[in-house]
Amino acid sequence: MYKVLLMFSKINKNTNIQTVLGNVEIYLKDFSIAKTIKMEIKTIVSEIIYNIKKYTPSGSLKLKIEKNVLYIHASDHGLGIDDINMAIKDGYSTSGTLGLGFASLFRLSDEIDIQTSKNGTTINIIKSIV
Repeated sequence: MYKVLLMFSKINKNTNIQTVLGNVEIYLKDFSIAKTIKMEIKTIVSEIIYNIKKYTPSGSLKLKIEKNVLYIHASDHGLGIDDINMAIKDGYSTSGTLGLGFASLFRLSDEIDIQTSKNGTTINIIKSIV
């Protein structure tokens, strides 16, 4: 099973996270995905969008489903993540938050790859939808 990409090419400070999550819900409705997995996907997307809005001038997000796998690709034009090893730990925050969101990407994803530099960050996530 293959589904056309769901793309958000201009994420910035004005992006409404609830609107994006509503579009993700519509995108996922054609698939037999358990409610808990849908919630995990929406949590992943929400965290990515929140971080792009908060820490970068702009970014993009793409979702694609092939067979029983969701592929998420996010990229931004920020200054990169200073210490990726610290950023993925629960409780680490550079902005006074609880520091649970970014680390949750690792708990909720089957595979994750993060590339970061002073020119931006790219995140690729693989999530089984069965």
